[in-house]
Amino acid sequence: MKSIKKIFAALAFSAVASTASAVPVDLGLSLVIDVSGSVDTAEYNLQMDGYANAFRSAAVQSNILGGTNGQIGVNVVFFDSNFYSTSLDAFTILDSTSAINAFADILDVFARPGSGGTSIYTGTNRAVSLLTAATSGIETTNMVIDVSGDGTSSSSSDQAARNAAAALNITINGLAIEANATSTSITNYYTNNVVTGDGFVETAADFSDFQRAVENKLRIETAPPGNQIPLPGTLALLGLGMAGLAAVRKRS
Repeated sequence: MKSIKKIFAALAFSAVASTASAVPVDLGLSLVIDVSGSVDTAEYNLQMDGYANAFRSAAVQSNILGGTNGQIGVNVVFFDSNFYSTSLDAFTILDSTSAINAFADILDVFARPGSGGTSIYTGTNRAVSLLTAATSGIETTNMVIDVSGDGTSSSSSDQAARNAAAALNITINGLAIEANATSTSITNYYTNNVVTGDGFVETAADFSDFQRAVENKLRIETAPPGNQIPLPGTLALLGLGMAGLAAVRKRS
């Protein structure tokens, strides 16, 4: 996974990824990724590989390039008990197949910034701040925060962060990883405390199921307006004794 070739490609791309002036995009997407202590090194790599391969998906790339402006802006926020500031805070413009693949290569090799407790709201609040900053470099009314994780935090703080995002017309979707749960506890927590009323939760049965889940989620989020409805038949397996779980729920 961590090839020297990809590392050099990532470094070269990150050096030219930022833009000085606001660029009209079809979507401003902030990926908020859990790096808390419950996520071990192998699981972190599965998350980052999952995101990278999702962006390499033909369906996701077609959506990104098929909008009105033919481009989106995306950044990444890492969180545990607080958020981390990294080079991925800056929005990258994905306006071609090569740009999308280069961004995927960056995700594939990006070093874990830390590990600690779990405070989802710190990642959410950081994403809101970066999306709405005058220096974001993107111009759009379609802003989405994509929170993924395998744990819960302060429900009142998570709800406050969710409500603050909703007040700014920012949608929050969730990717609940049920790796350390015996039921749908993370999915339910995200549904009740993390996602906005216009958002949805995609469920991954565990980290090995993450790539499937995140690819489906990004396919929905990058779809042209009017086509961003989660498939009602999407299922995720959540244990040896369960046949499946409805993994996507559209809240209204």
